[in-house]
Amino acid sequence: MKKIISDGVCPFCHDFVDKEKPAYHLNPVLIETDFWIVTRNAWPYAHTKEHLVIIIKRHILIPEEMKDEEILDLWNIIKKVKQELKITHSTLLMRSDSTGMTGATVQHLHAQLVVSAGEEPVITRIG
Repeated sequence: MKKIISDGVCPFCHDFVDKEKPAYHLNPVLIETDFWIVTRNAWPYAHTKEHLVIIIKRHILIPEEMKDEEILDLWNIIKKVKQELKITHSTLLMRSDSTGMTGATVQHLHAQLVVSAGEEPVITRIG
């Protein structure tokens, strides 16, 4: 995370949108559509079985900027990834806009699909 901050770039745009050689997020893309990319989080929360990041390909900050087809595709890709990885329980969260107010570390709209390992609660900062 320190490298992302010191470089002053959007790591999602660099690695996934502009398709530069990945420098910040080295996990492979699991699923890709015209609008979204799904990959495993490089820094998963403790006590998770899966921690996926669902990244929109356009650099936007808030859900209100999403186009109708991007919204529909988001739900389709969530359904697809849950089927492919046989996910039966999960938490979906999306942080937007100001990283300082939401607990986010990247200012590029993305969602996280978190699957508990079941032994301990998964704790994350919200706000």
